[in-house]
Amino acid sequence: MEVTIHEVSIAENILDIVAEVAKQHQLERIEKVVLEIGQFSGVEPDLLRFAFQVIVDNTLLQDTEIEILTPPLVLYCRSCETEYLGEMEDLRCPVCLGEEFDVRQGREMLVRSIVGV
Repeated sequence: MEVTIHEVSIAENILDIVAEVAKQHQLERIEKVVLEIGQFSGVEPDLLRFAFQVIVDNTLLQDTEIEILTPPLVLYCRSCETEYLGEMEDLRCPVCLGEEFDVRQGREMLVRSIVGV
C-alpha cells in the first residue's frame, strides 16, 4: 500500500490535535481516537490508517485504536430541489436523474472524540 504525502500530513495534523488535547487535559495515554471522514473529503480512510501506522511509533498514539466513521453522503439536487442519500458509484438524483447537486454532508474531516487517561 502506497501512502501519499496527503494522508501522512493529515495523520500528522491529527497527531498534533490529539497531543494538544492530551496536554490540556493532562492525559498520559490515548486509548482511542474517533475520526469522521466524509466520502467527498478527498481522504482515503485505508491510506490514512496506514499513514498512522507509519508515523505513530514513539508518539502518544503508538498503541491507540483509530476508529474511522464514514457518515452518509447527503446531496441536494439543484434541478428538482430534492435532498437524497448519494452513492459514490452514481451521484445522480434518484427523482429526476439530474447531475447538478450540492454536497450537504460528506466533506467532513473531524476528530470526533479522544479517549484517554
